Amino acid sequence: MSERQPFRPELLPGVGVGTITIGSTVREVVTVLQQNPDVFGSVEIKFCAENTKSMDIVLEVPSIGMNVILDSREQRVRLIEFWKPREFALLYCGVACCGPKTVPTFPSVYHQLGPTMPGEYKAEAQAYWLVYPGVTFVFPIPQTFAHCFASGTDLAFVLPDGSTPVASRIKVHAVGDPAGTRPPPLHPSSYYMERVEVRPDGQMRFCQRGCVIDFNATPQDVVGFLGKPSGTMQKRIDKLRIHALQGTGCAHYFFNYNELGIDILFDANRHSIRKLVLHTNCPAHVDFNDYCKCNFDLRMPVRAGADGAAQSRAA
Repeated sequence: MSERQPFRPELLPGVGVGTITIGSTVREVVTVLQQNPDVFGSVEIKFCAENTKSMDIVLEVPSIGMNVILDSREQRVRLIEFWKPREFALLYCGVACCGPKTVPTFPSVYHQLGPTMPGEYKAEAQAYWLVYPGVTFVFPIPQTFAHCFASGTDLAFVLPDGSTPVASRIKVHAVGDPAGTRPPPLHPSSYYMERVEVRPDGQMRFCQRGCVIDFNATPQDVVGFLGKPSGTMQKRIDKLRIHALQGTGCAHYFFNYNELGIDILFDANRHSIRKLVLHTNCPAHVDFNDYCKCNFDLRMPVRAGADGAAQSRAA
């Protein structure tokens, strides 16, 4: 069991909020949410069941008005959004910038975070976006005052009626990407989302590590290439196996590589690979979040070409 990560709602522009960071995997985020039920309460997972790659995965926390938005392909955080900033206190440099006791008005935000370039009025949303490196505050503007920001050089301190705008949303994103369109690039040394090419004959090529594992590999070979597994387990034994005329009666066994999204089944007699299980970490699946997503390509052989050479394609 992973060590508990206490959650402190500290706004870290370009990085994240507390221990929920931009670029985190869905497993890392869910772990934080599960370990702090007193802060987050219930969590809703939203996704497209018909095509899980067509839309983002959203972890919604209604009690505090927080959405953690993850890219569906990489299953990494691209945007953290708070849509009830007057009800949940966020801290910036140890001081609340919003919450029940701190109304996030335009002047208060500008004073606390400091000067920045004039924001952008988005007519379709009738809102003014005040953009800082790594965080954006969204202020609703009545349609009647939209003309005040047509030049794109005005700051929304006070509206013509004497009122001051109040932030309705706070978006935390990577620096230089206010829309939070993509997660930040992975570190070159990270093996998360490493491309794995798999053939039906059991050959599995790890492109970043430059190693190949096939059905002849032993547990020692696998550990040498991939490191120590996250866990091991025995395959369930068929109760009718006692009637078989061969076999030692020993159970086949798995090496579980949760961080790689791979299970490897070894034969109990030969101690070599018998089966590979590659996990896509689909939100609708019963095993969701037990494994990270395995970024694999299934290389299927096709008929020989005109020159007689074998061809393949990515599945």
